[in-house]
Amino acid sequence: MPTQAVGQTPDEAHVQPVTSGTEDPRLGLEVGRFWAGALATMAVAALIGLAADFILEEVLNLEVRAQADLFATGSDMMAWVVAGALFALVAAIVLYLLVMSTPRPRSFFGWVVALATVILAMVPFAGEFEIVPAILAAIVWIVIGCAVWSLLTGTLSRTVVRRTTA
Repeated sequence: MPTQAVGQTPDEAHVQPVTSGTEDPRLGLEVGRFWAGALATMAVAALIGLAADFILEEVLNLEVRAQADLFATGSDMMAWVVAGALFALVAAIVLYLLVMSTPRPRSFFGWVVALATVILAMVPFAGEFEIVPAILAAIVWIVIGCAVWSLLTGTLSRTVVRRTTA
């Protein structure tokens, strides 16, 4: 039988608040498995960039607006690979820091990734642009953002642990 707190009626002692399971500030991670999932997410994001550039430009003969000279790779295809991998790496670092510091890391992470994805999807429309290549680049960013969010939150679900206090 559960213990009854002072000032509670017997019915209140059985009622537990509905929570998301992340209210405990003592969350931790199985660090090795988390970073293995982060590396796998980086590989998937890089492959999305590679596949998108190859399919759109080489197969469908459509132009995708290149990344804004952020990556001196020499090719648009490699720029997408590097951009996808870096986005996933930064997202994994942000998620790790949120788990270690915030009460609801998954909620904050969702907002951070969503806002970063929106910003990156709008970058191709800055300055002078052609509409079709800019739209295609925005779509690639949205796909990469969705993949990174879903894969890292899935990794979090399997690697988050509650620290025990001694």
